[in-house]
Amino acid sequence: MQGNRTSNRLKKRSQTFSLFLPTFVSMHDKYNSRLLILGLLCFASIYSCRKSNPSWDMDMLVPLIKSTLTINNLVPDSIIHENPDNSLDIIYNTSLSAFSTHTIFTLPGYSFDTTYKAPAQVAVLGGTGITSTTVQNVNVIAGGVELTHGLMLSGNMHLSVISSIKGRLDFTFNVPSFTEPSGSTFQTVISIPAGSPSAPGVYNGMFDLSDFKLDFTGTTRTSVNTLVINYAAVINPSEDTVKINIGDSIRIRYSFVDLIPAYAKGYFGDTISSAADSTAFALFKHLSGGNLNFENIDVSLIVENSVGADVRFTINDLSSFNSHTGNKLSLSHPVINSPINITRSIDNNGLIIPSTYSIALTSANSNIKQFVENLPDSLKFKLNYEINPLGNISGNNDFGYYDKLFKTNLNMRIPLSLVADNLTITDTLNFTMPATTNNVNEGSLYLYFDNGFPFTAQAQLYLMDDNFMVHDSLISNPNLISAPPLNANLICDE
Repeated sequence: MQGNRTSNRLKKRSQTFSLFLPTFVSMHDKYNSRLLILGLLCFASIYSCRKSNPSWDMDMLVPLIKSTLTINNLVPDSIIHENPDNSLDIIYNTSLSAFSTHTIFTLPGYSFDTTYKAPAQVAVLGGTGITSTTVQNVNVIAGGVELTHGLMLSGNMHLSVISSIKGRLDFTFNVPSFTEPSGSTFQTVISIPAGSPSAPGVYNGMFDLSDFKLDFTGTTRTSVNTLVINYAAVINPSEDTVKINIGDSIRIRYSFVDLIPAYAKGYFGDTISSAADSTAFALFKHLSGGNLNFENIDVSLIVENSVGADVRFTINDLSSFNSHTGNKLSLSHPVINSPINITRSIDNNGLIIPSTYSIALTSANSNIKQFVENLPDSLKFKLNYEINPLGNISGNNDFGYYDKLFKTNLNMRIPLSLVADNLTITDTLNFTMPATTNNVNEGSLYLYFDNGFPFTAQAQLYLMDDNFMVHDSLISNPNLISAPPLNANLICDE
């Protein structure tokens, strides 16, 4: 449906069309099926009893499709706000980007490998301890990040123990730095088979760390990036005397896999995160051609920082892209490529009070009007976030929650007072012939329009398959659908 050039203040109007099929329906087949049963009965008694097959036609007006194109079809996923004078505004919000904690810092797949070797040849009884050690692993997190505490959203720890001692071992592995949801520290006791230097006993296990609290402050409670590990090996009490030779060993390896924090605290370093992506812009989803010229557009670009760290934010590029025309238009505004400093948020016992920065985009300071009138179906952007541009001014008290970090929202308020030129509005409808039309011999299609939009229009219908490939058009003759009359305020009358 295409609209001619017109300028009006729109009210809540609609375009309704109905498609009817007046048909000549033959009852011949249905009647014959009944006659066939009756004929067989007659044949069983009197062979010579025969009748001719009567049939008749019946005219019916059958509605096939009825649909309405309203303002909500014109601008889907938006909120239509009705003003006291019955005029309308479009309120449309879209998000450009959202970061998560692992885009700020990464808890790497850290691994630790240590080996105990027997210093002398000795014979030990079952139940005797061989080694008991406390290890502090420092700098388990790299990249200038200094964490003190964390809460895991998901992740695993892999533990491997390899023993060449000729007796079964009870191996205790304790991590005081990890606290389970129950409140106890992580500890596991595993059994290692007896082995030898050529055929060692091996244990491999994977442990889920989801919902574990992590303490990176070490034994002094003042360190950063430090984990405390305790492990002990004891000859199983059921063993008789076990001979341990010089060089017999127990090798302990553990590593962390796919760690994603739900919460982290410390110093997040002076790090830069970038996003170059696009997001769907559904405001003009059903407009496939033509031009719109809006009277006014009020747009605000809001950057929201929910991280407990100062941020320097830069928009390198923001473009509207119309895939129907291939036209890409970059936003022109002083904020583009100009760093913006945003203060840290506040953590009120888990309730985050974000810090926000708002940028007004008007026709006076930007090309936002042309940006929107490009009728984009996607927005392309390049963004940079620099964390702690002034260094560790918080004293290791930065914080971050998963999916509560940075958001960039584009909020629009567009009065529906516009000029439309050759505007093409498209929509698709599922179409299935009713069961009552199975025996249609012939017929005609009638299309009825009730136009409530303040512009004249022409209509065309296309038949498409399941893959939305057009196979045929249904309207060949030019048609004109008149606009309704306007009152003195250029608003459609009821």
